[in-house]
Amino acid sequence: MIQRTDFTFWTPFLLLIAGGILLAGCGTTPVEITAVDGPDELEVNEEGTFEAAINEDAGEPLEFAWEFGDGTTAAGLMATHAYSQGGEYEVTFTASNPENEVSETLSVTVIEPVPAEIVTVNASPSPATEGEAVEFTSNIQGDEPLDYEWDFGDGNMSTDASPTHTYDEPGEYEVALNLSNPHGEDSRTLALEVEPALADICFEITEFNAAFFDRNSSELTDEGRDALDENADILGECPNLNVRVEGMASQFERNADQLSDDRASAIAQYYEDAGISSTRIDAMGLGAADEATKKAGDDEFRRADSIPVEN
Repeated sequence: MIQRTDFTFWTPFLLLIAGGILLAGCGTTPVEITAVDGPDELEVNEEGTFEAAINEDAGEPLEFAWEFGDGTTAAGLMATHAYSQGGEYEVTFTASNPENEVSETLSVTVIEPVPAEIVTVNASPSPATEGEAVEFTSNIQGDEPLDYEWDFGDGNMSTDASPTHTYDEPGEYEVALNLSNPHGEDSRTLALEVEPALADICFEITEFNAAFFDRNSSELTDEGRDALDENADILGECPNLNVRVEGMASQFERNADQLSDDRASAIAQYYEDAGISSTRIDAMGLGAADEATKKAGDDEFRRADSIPVEN
């Protein structure tokens, strides 16, 4: 009787205990996000990898979801995604199980790619001289890597960013630069004049021949023309030189001021007739020379000087 009573009394209690243990055994461990990782920066259409980690003892079933901030989603602990437009995006990772749901976010900046663009192309010196090294530079824009292709117009090429090139022959050359990167390409040309190499005399000469005139005259003599022909030959050969013409008259000549102007003008015209541009000639009359004190000595003041001037 005692045994039965004890059995009857304890059976429900044991069942309750057993039931409590059973219920506890069916419980789920909450999910926790232990890490979320992804690129801080991407270019448009560049694929990035996003990864997350959770606690190992999280109860199942588990669900994982990514929201990339541009209306697209993905599932799983790891996902890849590319953005079609630049901007700032907030990426959200969510993990859930029957016990709970948790989320974490990270930010990614998506950059619009910059295609290759040439702003300017330059050559120095310009114009150049045959045999002289010419440096080519450019002002460009665009994302790296950038590929340069220079065509110097004489059959020679270079892939350097700022190449140097020497031309063996004078002439007009069209120089072209083609610039490219993974996002686009651009081209630009420049015209380069290469002049003949100058003779040594073009850098050494310090004075030209003077032309002398008859008394009270601004007409060139044969001897004066011969002297000016030598000057004109040098000016034609040396584009680096201009000429300053200074006309003079003796104080014993009539209208000395006007005569000195006429003599300077006569020589300037002679140079122009010989093919020298008027832009390279500066002519002026200096009037009467005070130094002439005797008629016998005034012939040296009846002249016009041609003075070389580097341009």
